[in-house]
Order: sequence, then structure tokens, then C-alpha cells
Amino acid sequence: MEPGEYLENLVIDVPVTLTGEGRPHLRGGYQGVPIHIKAPGTVIDGLRISEAGTRLMEDMACILVEADGATIRNSVIDEPLHGIYVKAGNGTRIEGNRIEGRLDLIEEDRGNGIHLWNSRDNFIHDNEILNVRDGIYFSFADATVVTKNHIHRVRYGLHYMYSNDNVFEDNLFENSVAGAALMYSSDIKFLRNIFARCRGFRSYGILYQSMDDTEARSNLVLDNSRGIFLNNSARNLLLGNDVVDNDLAIQLNGDQGGNVVAGNNFINNLSELLLDIGRPEIDWEDTEGGNFWTGYRGYDLDGDGIGDQPHTIQNVFQVLENDYPEVRFYLFSLAARILEMAEQALPILELGKAQDLSPRFRPVVNDQVPWVMVQQSYHRGNKGAALVYLLATAIPLLLLFRIGRRK
Repeated sequence: MEPGEYLENLVIDVPVTLTGEGRPHLRGGYQGVPIHIKAPGTVIDGLRISEAGTRLMEDMACILVEADGATIRNSVIDEPLHGIYVKAGNGTRIEGNRIEGRLDLIEEDRGNGIHLWNSRDNFIHDNEILNVRDGIYFSFADATVVTKNHIHRVRYGLHYMYSNDNVFEDNLFENSVAGAALMYSSDIKFLRNIFARCRGFRSYGILYQSMDDTEARSNLVLDNSRGIFLNNSARNLLLGNDVVDNDLAIQLNGDQGGNVVAGNNFINNLSELLLDIGRPEIDWEDTEGGNFWTGYRGYDLDGDGIGDQPHTIQNVFQVLENDYPEVRFYLFSLAARILEMAEQALPILELGKAQDLSPRFRPVVNDQVPWVMVQQSYHRGNKGAALVYLLATAIPLLLLFRIGRRK
């Protein structure tokens, strides 16, 4: 396909490879679907596709896939409703694309970056998705691999319903309402992902709702309002993750039993645990020990790296916070510190039942946690912020200096 601008609504019903030279721009004119793939094995490579129709109930997208074995790669998708909608198509490969939603629409009227429905055996790799409603939406979508995507400035980076046997590796979910909102599914693996900087009244790094038999290992949960939230979930493994600088590290509601949380680092979180259940059926250790907690005040006399006393995960103030959330305003007050010291000296309140019986005395070396990736993202953002700050402060100073010299 030659360079240029094309106002078209293509329906591809025979297998073709559509390759762009110089990124030709295919516009839908805000009517219908710019590219509708109905033929198995179709390849879209190196295009810019924009201006999908705006009727969400009709599943309008810049690219609608209703065939098996399609490939969409190296393309730019902007001004979409949904970016790419895979509707009962299997074996779709979505690689190296940039999908940016419409800021002129309110969040509820936007579509999703990538939407999978009634689909399986897909591969989603190295895409950037921003300013849409949800980054990647799974609905009855199984056996899919999602790797090395960057999803930011959306509602939910990953929104997940009734989808099983999927794998997520090396993705960055940041600056959203929730990094991942996972619901009513099982047998999912999360390996070496980042869930960062999700801030708001109801914001989460990772939210589990009725999720069973999942494994989250070597992930970084950083600087969120709530790090990890589990509700009515069973037999999940959270192993070797770093949970750092969150307002609340982990919240448990309606624990269904069989969950294991071990080998994690819980570092510098304002609160470590919030319980909405009397006695959680959760294991805070495995055969190698428990977790590292910044709030642990015990000792390790035998030098084996395991604390000699259990760690009661909730302190007195966090117990009160469960029933009276507004007390968080006083978390670092002198009164809170006095109350905590008084409770340690003469217990008067029954603390939460959650105890890590084998707390780590030093941070666990979780060398697979992708700190390097988030540091690169942080430094890139800091350079731009630093430049803006420098200009904003230097220009007024220069003007004042010039005016002073004139006077």
C-alpha cells in the first residue's frame, strides 16, 4: 500500500497481506469500521488506521477481526472506539502497535485498546496502549500469551472476565485506576510484571475478584493506593513479589482458603494489611520461610535469616482503620504512635488474626522482579519533568533580571 491518505471502510474477505510503505493513513471518517477482517490468515503491517465509528453497542473498532490466524503489527491506531476488536477469532497475533484513544470522549464512551471476546490462542506482544477505557479486555478468552506491553493512562490496564489459562509476562501497567482488575477466572500466571502508580479513592495495583488457582511471581507492585486486593478468591499463589510504597499493601475480603503469600518483600507501605474477615485462611509462609515486612520489630538471635518471633501483620491502628477508615488521617500523628506503644506494653485490643510465623529478617533477593524496567520509565519521565520545571523557573527569573537591569 503506497503512502498517502485513504478514506475507506475495507472489508477483507479473501486472505491478503496489506503492507504499508511510509505508513499510509486509512481513515474511516467516523463511520463504521475502517478495516473489517473476515478472511483467515490476513496480515496488516505498517499502517495508520483511525476514525472508527462511535457506536459502542455495534462493536465498532478501527480493526474488527472475525477470522482465525490474523496478524496486526507495526501499525498506529488513533481516534478509535475500540482499537482492535477480536470477535470469535482464534490465533490472532497483535505485535508492535501503538493504540491511542480519544480524549474528546469521556471514559465511559471510549472503547478498549484491545478487546478479546470468545477467542483463544492469541499472542499480544510489545504494544503501547493509552487513553482508552481499558487497555486489554478479556471476555471468554483463553490460552493467550501477553508479553512486554506498556499500558498507561486508562481505567483498567487489564480487565478480565471469565477467561482461563492465560499468561502475562514482562508487562508495564501504570498510571491508571487499576493495573489489573481480574474477575471470575482461574489458572492465570503473572510473571515479572509491573503494576505502578495507580492512584485514587478506589485504585488498585492488582484486584482479584473470585479468582482461583492463579500464580503471581516476581512482580513489582509499586506506589498504588492499594497494592493487592483479594476478594472471595481461593488457592492463589503470591510468591517472590516486591510490594513497595503503597498506601495499603494488601487487603483481604472473604478469603476462601488455600491462598499462599510467601517470599515477598512488603517495604515502606503506609499500612500492611486490611482485613474484612475474622480469621483468614491464608498461609504467610512456605517451606523457605515467610515474607519481609518493614514493620517487623522482632530479632534473629540464631542468625538464620528468619525472625525468632511471629509478625502480627496488623498493628492496633490498622485494626481500627478497618472499622473506621477515616482514622487514616491520623496514621502518622503523635496520638497514633502513643496508642501503638501502649498496645505493645499493655494489650487492650485484640489485633487481627493474621500472623507471619516465619518473617524474613532481611529483604528477600527477588532478582527476577523487573526494577530495571520501572527505573527506565521513571528516568524518562523525570527528564521531561525536569526540563519543564527548569523552563518554568528560569524564564521568570531571567525576565526579572532583565527588568532590574533596565531600571
